[in-house]
Amino acid sequence: MITLIVTFVVGFVVGILVGRNNAVKVNRAVEDAVELYEKAQEEIAELKAKAKKPTRKRTPTKKSVKK
Repeated sequence: MITLIVTFVVGFVVGILVGRNNAVKVNRAVEDAVELYEKAQEEIAELKAKAKKPTRKRTPTKKSVKK
């Protein structure tokens, strides 16, 4: 009975320690993901700006002009 209680207490303490360690890693991963998201949004904005350049209107050729 005592070993069972000690096992639960030790498991609880180890679980807390592991959870704290993983929380630090998860927070770091989230910060990295936010940083990458911001960079991606900047690149998307640049690509959209490049895509919005006005295109030159094509003039009709002799073959396409009907008489």
